[in-house]
Amino acid sequence: MLLENKVALVTGIGPAMGRSIARQFAREGARLALAARREPRLEAVAEEIRAAGGEVLAVPTDITDRAACAHLVAMTIERFGQIDILVQNGHFDGDYKIVADSDPDDWRAIMEVNLFGALHLVQLVTPSMRRRGDGRIVLINTGASTDPPPTLGAYAASKAALASLVRTIAVELGPEGIRANGVQLGPVKGENWDSWIESGSKEAGMTPEEFERDQCKDVPLRMVPTADQCAGTVLYLASDLSQPVTGQSVAVNGGRWFVS
Repeated sequence: MLLENKVALVTGIGPAMGRSIARQFAREGARLALAARREPRLEAVAEEIRAAGGEVLAVPTDITDRAACAHLVAMTIERFGQIDILVQNGHFDGDYKIVADSDPDDWRAIMEVNLFGALHLVQLVTPSMRRRGDGRIVLINTGASTDPPPTLGAYAASKAALASLVRTIAVELGPEGIRANGVQLGPVKGENWDSWIESGSKEAGMTPEEFERDQCKDVPLRMVPTADQCAGTVLYLASDLSQPVTGQSVAVNGGRWFVS
């Protein structure tokens, strides 16, 4: 198994990416500490993994609160004795306003989740990784970090900063055996995508199948990946298969930005 004897801390647990990452890690032998703000979603995923025989600690956590992050890390080390892998998947989309109309306080709130939340966790798990001379940090990112859409300026800026953080961690902690990489997602199949396809198809006078094909016509693979497919890349970056890989931002989007 790819993650046998490893302990992984995964945040942003919900019905899509967080769940897929946690399930794949558990299948590959990892013991898991899972975190999210919404306790019902967190517990649902934790119970699913326990029912399949996995070992899970679930800790409701607001990653903007450094004390809460410290509690999460302390609970993980108390339970499992170590942290080998950090996957920061939590995020906040933002205010959906153009830059000229945005409130700087809204920008700060977005940065608190998308940048400083990740920073808290990275700083707090690093001592455990240093003691073991090995660590794998994966920060989940988005195509908005390099291709910002209108009304998502704060989100795009926070994610561009996150990509820079990945590269800096790789340079600074690489000599101590700690790797850091980002996964740059595009659209992901799931509730949000399906809802958008349903509403968009009605406006366009198409069937949902026709509208979805139209949205993918310029994507080399002509598809939108599922959360499980995207989680496979996270698993690769968390495993020994990616030992020589650090400081990278891996686009998992069917080739969407390669041709844009």
